[in-house]
Amino acid sequence: MEKTSLPRPVVDRRTCYTSQTVARIRLLALAFLSAHAHVAVGADLSLPVQPAGPGDSILISAVLASGADAIGTDQFDLQYDGTAMSLISLPGAAARNASKTVYYVDLNANTRRFVIAGINQDAISSGSVIDLFVNLASGATPGLHALSISNFIATDVSGNVVPTTDTSGGVNVQSTAGSPIQPNGVLNAASLISGPVSPGEIVTLIGSGIGPAIAQQPQSVTSTTLGGVTVLFDGIMAPLLYAGPNQINAIVPFEISGESMTNVLVENAGGVIAGFAVPVISSAPAIFTLDASGAGAGAVLNQDLTVNSPSNPAARGSMIVLYGTGAGSMNPQPADGQVTTILSYSNLPVAVTVGGVAADVLYSGSAPDEVAGLFQINCIVPQGILPGDSVGVNLTVGTALSPAGVVISVR
Repeated sequence: MEKTSLPRPVVDRRTCYTSQTVARIRLLALAFLSAHAHVAVGADLSLPVQPAGPGDSILISAVLASGADAIGTDQFDLQYDGTAMSLISLPGAAARNASKTVYYVDLNANTRRFVIAGINQDAISSGSVIDLFVNLASGATPGLHALSISNFIATDVSGNVVPTTDTSGGVNVQSTAGSPIQPNGVLNAASLISGPVSPGEIVTLIGSGIGPAIAQQPQSVTSTTLGGVTVLFDGIMAPLLYAGPNQINAIVPFEISGESMTNVLVENAGGVIAGFAVPVISSAPAIFTLDASGAGAGAVLNQDLTVNSPSNPAARGSMIVLYGTGAGSMNPQPADGQVTTILSYSNLPVAVTVGGVAADVLYSGSAPDEVAGLFQINCIVPQGILPGDSVGVNLTVGTALSPAGVVISVR
């Protein structure tokens, strides 16, 4: 099969736009607004205050409470102290489940604007809409560092403005130094959701100062050391795809297959940066998305090997190609971090649903000419599904189901 170019699973390359593009996105979101807001219970957005230490990396969620309204789109600004912390923002579970995309732009060094929207009219349920990894500087001063919400706007699924309230939060920095990376900072690189890891899974590690000051990628396909940094799973050096100040992309060695826990060490030339244990499961499937955010349009090819999109949908009854990771052990077992020249197949059964209907799987195994750990599935779009620009697609490997929120376009 012809080699395809996939988005690198790098959080720093997620959907990040210029101010002009965000202005256009905002106009799209606000185009749904009616001339007068209807009578509604409204929506509330809140952030907690959490304790942390200098150099700590913590996860804080922006939580939406939708009340009686079915919220379809929302937008807000977040002010923070850019000298004391940096932010990595990911779609929260409520946004993912509604197949919404999180767009953002940094208005300045201390203000980030978020727009949460999609090409569907699905409602965003109450829950986390954005997960923020807050990476504190080692010199962050003790005391409260605010995360302040402003300009919060929300509409229902019909485009009517709804009343809003918001509650700002922050980080209460303690005097004791924190941990630069937590177990919940180990994410599946396709879904960007934390959890147990599986053999051969491409993962994204997020933490404070865990990588080199200047981001690096390997000269060849992979390397076990980037900028003096290594990541080990049970003492086995993991192939690295990217290393930056607050993020490392690695491939879990296939050799951990059969373990229930694995010890993770992040090291540099100066010694151990962090060490912790994470659970191991046989598979942790997830599908890559076009914007590498973990939700929204999947990185999917149509039968003619063109990229699936609303302007280029797949026909019912045609073949599509999905790309994911987390398939678990393979047969034959690939060499860690090497480009696939001999095909390997999952040791576990693989199934796909499109629009909630089972799809015929034609192939499930390693992606030819791509790094081992990238998983390819060729399947047939079911004839009986309802077409649209936002048709859900899910992958099951063994008993593990991929996270919701990935969609394709079907005609």
